[in-house]
Amino acid sequence: MPSVVWSPELKANSSGAVGYCVIGTGFAGTCALWHLVRELTVSVRLSPLSRSAVTIVTVERGPVNGPGYPYAKENAQLGHRCNNEANTMGIHGNDFVDWLAESRTWLVADHPELILETHPGIELTAWKPEDGEFYPRALFGLYLEHRFQDAVRIARDHGIEVRQYVGHEVFDGRTTEDGFSVLLRDLGTGREFSLDGLDRVLLSTGHWQSTENDALAEHEGYVSAPYPPGRLRSVVAGRVRSRRTPGARPQVYVQGMGPSGIDAIMTLCDEGVFTYTADGHVASYRPAPSGAGEEPPHIVVGSRSGFFPPVRGPLAGHELAHLTPDALARIRSEHQGQLRIEPILDLLDKDLRKATDGALGWHDVENPRHSSAREKLESDLRDSRFGNLVYTLVLKARRMCFYRELAPGDKAVYDRLFDTHFIRTAVPMPTVNAEKLIALMDSGVLSTVKHGYAAPPVGVHEEGGFVIAYETADGERSSLRADCVVRAKTQDFDLERHPSPLVRNLLRRGEIVRHEESGYVTGGLALDPIGTYRVTRRVGNVHGPSPHLSSYGSPVRFWQNEKNYAGAFVKAAEQVAADWADAATEIPQPITAPDDSGLIITEVGN
Repeated sequence: MPSVVWSPELKANSSGAVGYCVIGTGFAGTCALWHLVRELTVSVRLSPLSRSAVTIVTVERGPVNGPGYPYAKENAQLGHRCNNEANTMGIHGNDFVDWLAESRTWLVADHPELILETHPGIELTAWKPEDGEFYPRALFGLYLEHRFQDAVRIARDHGIEVRQYVGHEVFDGRTTEDGFSVLLRDLGTGREFSLDGLDRVLLSTGHWQSTENDALAEHEGYVSAPYPPGRLRSVVAGRVRSRRTPGARPQVYVQGMGPSGIDAIMTLCDEGVFTYTADGHVASYRPAPSGAGEEPPHIVVGSRSGFFPPVRGPLAGHELAHLTPDALARIRSEHQGQLRIEPILDLLDKDLRKATDGALGWHDVENPRHSSAREKLESDLRDSRFGNLVYTLVLKARRMCFYRELAPGDKAVYDRLFDTHFIRTAVPMPTVNAEKLIALMDSGVLSTVKHGYAAPPVGVHEEGGFVIAYETADGERSSLRADCVVRAKTQDFDLERHPSPLVRNLLRRGEIVRHEESGYVTGGLALDPIGTYRVTRRVGNVHGPSPHLSSYGSPVRFWQNEKNYAGAFVKAAEQVAADWADAATEIPQPITAPDDSGLIITEVGN
């Protein structure tokens, strides 16, 4: 990548006003908005006249600001849980738990099902939020929706104009002489218009999945994502009806055993009933009644490793003794300033063996000592002492942010072979989900397979349906038939196959570029290498930080490999907000009329 040759400083645009735009108002966008408003109303302490010259625009494809795709009520059904504890998920501090406490009365009155899902059998009047609980994603979505509107209210109370475009998409954008211009489309009416004169724009567009080059995409019975749940259930039910053979049990295959795969399983089993013990643990599962002589579909879930994420308790108190900043510095000094993955894994192996008195090492992270996913679930539930140690050390290793400094060839090796093990070990599963999965296995509804890391696991059978390749317990290759396939694996990071016209147009114009090092394309867009969240853009043959665009989270592959957790989103939002607030401090005085936002709305074609 060419060296950076300029460092643009943003000034207020020629109208004497400042315009901000947040594209995508899920967790990342809501977090950024909240911290920006705080910077503009508390930290920066702009004068009332200066605040009246600030406009914030938000654009969201969905019908509501805040929840975004993963926490929206149409995507997050009752049994879908957050995969992190409540006290780690606030947009600042322990705000999610604080909001639960503040909102307790109306949550009990209006959403008792969300509380009873987490605390079955509890007397609702006795409920108090718990720091370490894994609450339903729909409940977290309500939190984000309310905090988004809180930020809007605070901004308006301080004289800042906020424009909310829900049910809209941004489909193009470009740098102009007077700032940045975006083109919007109303998804309901098709009306297109532009917003011009923007100073800063955040790309917080969330995860994506491409159907290009997916050989299964056009086949009936293939579901490209487990969301929204209603569509998943409808497609699977219709396919099962059309292919049901007397005496043969229909089979649904879920590809992916991470959080999305678990959500898919819970969706497909939603019409059945889980029973609970007196102390709130899952006791059994009873499938929904089927037609005469018919059995409910059998669900097979699989992945390369064949294991679900771990069940874990609180973080262990162990620190890394071998994989330290000094050790990383020594590796850099021995390899021309870059890190290498093998010595890093060797040091992590030593830390794991030290913490577990030699019982476990890195090899056990790659190949857990369990004969099946069920055995590992039972082991996690029975005794998580070693599991917590392994989880703690692998998570701390990942958060040392070594990925960005790996040699390009080592990045390719890490992406292909090792990131899956770090993610599978570091992303936890709520205890209740493990109990539900075991109950589903006991009921005969669910089973698991391991694919290994060789050939693609899913193909189309010549007689219709799908063929799933897997490894037996003896390491032999075998296969099974499935009527439906549900894709629930990781997103596609190839920007050139991104489904968003905005991303494709920005890439074509050079407003964003893909992250590439010495010929290796990691995927995702490139950020300013000096550590800000400005995206890298191309002007001619020169690359440098964009004067307008920022991004973090899902669109940035290498950032996700180190920081895919709520606390990192918060830190990024704080840094972006501080950077953006600098533009507001440069508003010239005196300014024009207080109701002049400086933004221009133009109908496309006029």
